[in-house]
Amino acid sequence: MPVFQIEKSIEINAPAEQTRQAIQNYNVWHIWSPWFCMEPSASLTVEGNAAEPGHAYSWQGDMIGAGSMELASTNGDTDHMNLTFLKPFKSKASVRFQTTAIDNTTSRVTWQMDSSLPFFMFFMVGTMKAMIGMDYERGLKLLKEYVETGAVTSSTTIDGIVDVRALHYHGLETETGMADIAESMHRAFGEVMKTAQGKTTEHYCGAIYNDMNIKTQHCRYTAFAPVAREHASGTIGGCRALKVVHTGSYHHLGNPWATAYTCQRHEKLRPHKKIKPFELYLNDPDKVAAKDLITEVYIPVAG
Repeated sequence: MPVFQIEKSIEINAPAEQTRQAIQNYNVWHIWSPWFCMEPSASLTVEGNAAEPGHAYSWQGDMIGAGSMELASTNGDTDHMNLTFLKPFKSKASVRFQTTAIDNTTSRVTWQMDSSLPFFMFFMVGTMKAMIGMDYERGLKLLKEYVETGAVTSSTTIDGIVDVRALHYHGLETETGMADIAESMHRAFGEVMKTAQGKTTEHYCGAIYNDMNIKTQHCRYTAFAPVAREHASGTIGGCRALKVVHTGSYHHLGNPWATAYTCQRHEKLRPHKKIKPFELYLNDPDKVAAKDLITEVYIPVAG
C-alpha cells in the first residue's frame, strides 16, 4: 500500500496545558474541526471521558463522509489517536498531537498523521498529502482562535447554485506561493485600488484564481476592483456558479474554499471551461471588525 506522512505546526498564545485540554476533549472538536465547519449538520457521537484513553467520537455526514477517532494513549507531551475512515473509502491512520510549552504563556502544537491508501490509488498520494495538509493548517488556525479566545467567530454557508451577472474589473495578475499569499494580496490590492481610484463601481473588490496547484502550493491570481466597462482590463462573464458565503476573518478563507470544492465533488458539478473560480469581499477590513467581514466564494459550473 502507498504510505504517506503529514505534519503541520502552529504557535498558540496560551499555556500548553490549556491548549492540550482542547485537543484531548472530543466534545469541543466540532468547534475547531476543519471538517465540521464545512458541514455543521453532520452527526457527531462522543463516548468516554475527555483526556482518558478510550475517549472517542464518530461522525457521519453527506459531504465529509463517516469515520471515528479514539484517544489511544497520552505519553509525555504527545496524544496518540487512532483514526478510522469508513466513507468515502475505508482506511486507517495513526494521528499524534504534540503540545509543547514555549514559555508559560505560549505553546506549540504539531499535528501528525501516518496513513496509507489502497494500492489502486497510488497516484493520489501527492494530492492526498497536499489536501490533508491544507486541512490540518485550517484546523490549527481554528484551534488557535478557539484556545486563545474561547470561541470561533467565523462561519461558512452554502448558498447553492446561483446566477452571476457579468462583472467588469481593473485587475493585476500575480503569482505566489500559498504560504505567502496573504502578504502578496496585501501588496497587489494596494496597487489595484490606487490605479482604480475614482473608477470603481461597487463597494467591494475581489480575486480570480487563475491557477491553483495543490501539489506545488503555487497560485496565480488576479486581484481586482470592479469598474465601468470603459476602464476595465478584464471581465468575469455572466454564469451559473456554486456560491459559498464566509463570515469572519480572512485568516479562515481556506474554509469556504474547502467547503466549495467538497460540495462540488459531492454534487458532481462540472467546472466551467472558461470562467475561473473567484471571490468577492463585500466590506472593508479597515472599517469593520474581522468577525463581521463577508466574503463570497464562487465556483462557476457548466450548464
